[in-house]
Amino acid sequence: MNKSTWFALTTGCGLFLVSLLALGHAGSVDLNGGHYFLNSYHCHMATCEMPDLDRFGRRDGLFTNRREREKFFNEDDWSYEEDADGDCQSTRQEMLILTSRIEVSYTNPRNCVVRIGEWLDEYTGKLFKVATQIDLDHVIPLMYAHTHGGDLWTQGKKLQFANDPINLVLIEKREIRRKGDRGPDQYLPREEYKCSYVRLWNAIAEKYDIDIESRDRIEIARTLRDCPEQ
Repeated sequence: MNKSTWFALTTGCGLFLVSLLALGHAGSVDLNGGHYFLNSYHCHMATCEMPDLDRFGRRDGLFTNRREREKFFNEDDWSYEEDADGDCQSTRQEMLILTSRIEVSYTNPRNCVVRIGEWLDEYTGKLFKVATQIDLDHVIPLMYAHTHGGDLWTQGKKLQFANDPINLVLIEKREIRRKGDRGPDQYLPREEYKCSYVRLWNAIAEKYDIDIESRDRIEIARTLRDCPEQ
């Protein structure tokens, strides 16, 4: 991501993020039958289990069961497709506009939904001109963040992470499915983008204090050894 693109993303999405954070709410129930609210967790079903809330301020250990945290993931807490600033454009539409290499065209006169533009899929190197062929991917997946410490974040921090332009890229839908919730140990993009990708992982993890798994740290370090200096 070059400096001009980064400036456009941070400037264009700044007000959107402020508006979205004001909409923080407890959300619907998760797969476990409860939901987080502020620094507590509330059960709404008889079979609901309580998460380990005593982890505040502690790093995860070698034998941490991260899979156990998946059932406490609630998509509503990490929403990133809302029109918080009331301009009829969701986060995805904002990103399509900001990152297109040419002026975009829309599906309607209100300019709510982008139809045509030109976007580079950084993961695969492919160019796309039809907006429906690509979708938003989180560099560090939402589920990964959730299971690596993000489950204990405040509602505002979860929304900030989900809508932070540094963590959002427009990628071919098939490639997004291939990546899934995997970390760098199990997924890396094309050779030409690997260095930028793992550097982004490090920057985002540091910004949000995400506890990157040891195998992913090893892969990031190995990849960076072969990267040119910035």
